[in-house]
Amino acid sequence: MNCSEIIYERKMTGSFMILKGENVKQLDEKILLKNSIDGMLKMEKCYINNAVQYWYNISGMQSLDNLCQYNDIKIDFLEKLIVSICSRIEAVENNLVDTKCLMFSPELIYISTQEEQIYFTGYPVEEGMTHSTFQNLMEYMLTKLDHSDPEAVHIAYGIYEKTLNGNYSIADIRNAIVQARAEKKPEKQIEDVVTSINIDQVDEAENTSQTNETKAKLQDKLFSIIEKIVGKEITFKFNLKKKKKKEKLADEPIVIKPTDREDRIEEFHPTVCLSDYREHPQGMLLYEGMENRPNIIIKGESIKIGQGNDADEVINKDTISHFHAIINKENKEFYLEDLNSTNGTFVNDEILPYKQKKQLKINDIVRFADVKYRFV
Repeated sequence: MNCSEIIYERKMTGSFMILKGENVKQLDEKILLKNSIDGMLKMEKCYINNAVQYWYNISGMQSLDNLCQYNDIKIDFLEKLIVSICSRIEAVENNLVDTKCLMFSPELIYISTQEEQIYFTGYPVEEGMTHSTFQNLMEYMLTKLDHSDPEAVHIAYGIYEKTLNGNYSIADIRNAIVQARAEKKPEKQIEDVVTSINIDQVDEAENTSQTNETKAKLQDKLFSIIEKIVGKEITFKFNLKKKKKKEKLADEPIVIKPTDREDRIEEFHPTVCLSDYREHPQGMLLYEGMENRPNIIIKGESIKIGQGNDADEVINKDTISHFHAIINKENKEFYLEDLNSTNGTFVNDEILPYKQKKQLKINDIVRFADVKYRFV
C-alpha cells in the first residue's frame, strides 16, 4: 500500500488512521469487524461519499516508521517484532481470516508507548502479507538497526539471510529466536550475579592471608549461585584484580574569569524582543503559564518533547505523552509535528493531525496538551 493513500484524522474520541476499502474480501471483512483479535488494531467501517473507508483507532501509539525515524532500533525489539508477527499470524488463522489481510508496511504497524505492545493492521482487500512483504520489512529494519552493536548486526543479518530462501517459514525464524534467547538467559544471569557481587572489599584487606581468605569465600559464593542457575557443576578461574589506589590531587584554587560569567549569563538568561520580526525565527518556545516552567531552546536539527526521560526536552506533567511532539529545523525554518500524543498538540488553538508538519511562525501560540508556549 502507498503511504499517500493513508489518511490521519484526530477527533474528540481519539486519533485515527483511515484506509480506503477497495476490492474487499467480504468474509474477512465481516470477521475483522465483528471479532476483537489480540494484537490487532480495532477496525470500524464507514461510508464517506458512498466510498468505503476503514477506521483504526491509533490513539497513544507510534507507527513503526515513526519510531525508526527518531530512535535507534535494538536487536531485542527486532526479535520481539518477529515473535509478534508469528503470534498474529496464528491468531488470524484461528479466527479463519486469510493471513494476506495482515499488513507488514512500517506505516501500518503500531507500538503502544505505554504497554510497549505491537499492534498490526488487518486490511480485508486483495493484497497483503506474503513472504516478499516480510522480506521487505526485514530489509527496512536492517537499515534502521543500531549498527554499533556487532552481535545485533550479526543476528539481524542472519535473520535476513533466512528470508532470502524461498522455502523459509516465519515460524522457523521465531523458533530460532526463542531458542537463542533460552540459551542466552543463563549467561545473562551469570553476568548479573558477577556484577552484583562487590569484590572491591578485597582491596580493603591489607594482610595477604586475609585477602586470599576473602577471595576464596567470594569464589565459593559465586560458584554456588551460578550452579543453581545453570543446574550443573561448573569450574572456571575467577581472578580478582586489585584497584589502583587513587592518588589524591592537590587542592587548586578555583579562578572565575569575567568571560566565563558573561558566557553563562548569555546562555541561561537570553533576552528576546517580541517586536523583532526578522526573516527567520530564533527557535525558542517562551513559556506562558503559571507553573514556572522553563523556556525551550531548539538546539540542533530536531528536538523531541515529552514526559519521558529520554525526550530531549522533558515536560513533567501527566497530560503530556511520553513522546508528545517533535520540532525539526529545515533551512532555518522550524516545523512542528505531533507524535500521536494522547491530548494533542495545538498551534493557535488548531489541533495537529498525526504525521502532519506545521511550519511555525513568529508569535505562534504552541500548546502541548495544556502547557502553552509562544514561538519566537
